[in-house]
Amino acid sequence: MTDAANVAMDPISLEILWGRLVSIVDESAGALQRTSFSTTVRESNDFACVLLGPDGTTLAENTVGVPSFAGVMSLVMRRVLERYPPQTWKPGDIGLTNDPWINTGHLPDTTVITPIFHKGRLVAFTGNTAHKADIGGGGYAADATEIYEEGLRIPICKLYNEGAVNELLIEIIRNNVRVSESVLGDLHAQVAAGHVCAQRVRDFLDEQGITELNTIGQAIQVRAEAAMRQAIALLPDGEYKSIVRSDGYDVPTDIHTNIIVKGNGLTVDFAGTSPQIRRGINSVYNYTYAFTCYTLKCLLDPQTRKNEGSYKPFRIVVPEGSILNARFPAPVTARAMTGHFVSSAVLLALADALPERVIADSGSCPGLRVALRGINAHGGNFAQVLFPNGGMGARAHVDGLSATGFPTNAGGGSVEIMESVSPLVFWERELKQDSGGPGKFRGGLGQHIVVESVSESALDVSTMFDRVDYPPMGVHGGLPGGASRLRLNETGPVPSKGKFLMHKGDRLTIDYAGGGGYGKPAERERARVKADLRAGIISETAARDIYGLKGDAKAATGAKPSGGKR
Repeated sequence: MTDAANVAMDPISLEILWGRLVSIVDESAGALQRTSFSTTVRESNDFACVLLGPDGTTLAENTVGVPSFAGVMSLVMRRVLERYPPQTWKPGDIGLTNDPWINTGHLPDTTVITPIFHKGRLVAFTGNTAHKADIGGGGYAADATEIYEEGLRIPICKLYNEGAVNELLIEIIRNNVRVSESVLGDLHAQVAAGHVCAQRVRDFLDEQGITELNTIGQAIQVRAEAAMRQAIALLPDGEYKSIVRSDGYDVPTDIHTNIIVKGNGLTVDFAGTSPQIRRGINSVYNYTYAFTCYTLKCLLDPQTRKNEGSYKPFRIVVPEGSILNARFPAPVTARAMTGHFVSSAVLLALADALPERVIADSGSCPGLRVALRGINAHGGNFAQVLFPNGGMGARAHVDGLSATGFPTNAGGGSVEIMESVSPLVFWERELKQDSGGPGKFRGGLGQHIVVESVSESALDVSTMFDRVDYPPMGVHGGLPGGASRLRLNETGPVPSKGKFLMHKGDRLTIDYAGGGGYGKPAERERARVKADLRAGIISETAARDIYGLKGDAKAATGAKPSGGKR
């Protein structure tokens, strides 16, 4: 048997048990992914699972969970426990909400909460969030003018009461979404994941001879907080500022950031940021908070596992009514088009203070999305979101990763799978030459994709794209990455944030932005430039005019970037 108090004092035993809790949450995440119906969850990994104490504080997060989901789970639980205090929960109860101001910032994300009882006592909660293929309303788009247009809004409620499903709630969801089988299938996959986590926690307690998780949980949080405070203390006291501009909707959006370091605490103040607008690119506080904390965690303390303690040294100040903390009933479906930029803002603000740790701006910040819906070959509805990523920014000693998500880690998924479940054909999917920002270390490459509609009926397409007018920035002398671009049938651009129709035979060409460079291009090793040229990552023109590779440029062939066409 294990004495919880002794474990809390023993760092080795605590680390072992902490790792075990993470593995439990990872198993829960595996169950969610394997039992899901949509490619959004199964292929693109747009979900997260978390284990929380009975007070709602996070103890462990799954290893590859989406930061904006895992990072706000404790905030969600506080609101859930206000509605349903701990003593009111019964075995078999399951909670549900997708309210953007309570949850993760937009309606497609549903969060399922499962209480964990052991020997008749409430010992923990498990929560998971997953993005749904459809939530009704105007669809997954950026053009709504208020939240009521964006779909079904579910307040904090019980999906199950002591094991009995809330049939009325199920019917309400079924009658308000376009692809009910997929949406309800994913919802019940979330329920299954909660069951797996709860059973594994009970097994864990039995094996260790522990009756509760509070003692271990508090010890974990104390150590995580101490690690973060130690990391903050290494920064010189002072203020670190940045201004980041994005494409916005009708006009550009500016995010003002002031990071104030004092001792072992840190404040991030977004005063001066653009006001909220009547279009769906507004972010809510929870979403802004999550990506601010996540970016700071990556920069300051990347090795310690994440939990509630990691974020206690942070104070995040976001003016209400700004585009990063929009008031209800603002439209918020495309909140990533603004909220992801807090990562860019934090990195830019600390670029001089932490030159060895920051990365240049990323082409997948924000995550660029195209949503398509219509009638499939069987006469039923389909809804498909494309999740490919741009290139990551370069770092102080290494090139950026190509076609890799940051700050979100949702992935592109298999085009073969997407073709099998929707009337789409992907003709090209390749890395885009010259899209990585030049520098001593080069930004990661973006992607070039061509997709055709083969549906007999017109498809509704909505685009949520940025980095068209303001491509990802380089740092410390690095140049910007390649910009994003959208074209229909090569006849001209389509709106980066808007809607249009695709008819049978129409082809949509999508270029995803590349990451920014780090350091001056002239300082890049000649061997690296030649290798990039041979691999087709850069063109002969770029090698000569940007990197200064003179006569040597003609010696290499301008092949397509490695990875090539599908």
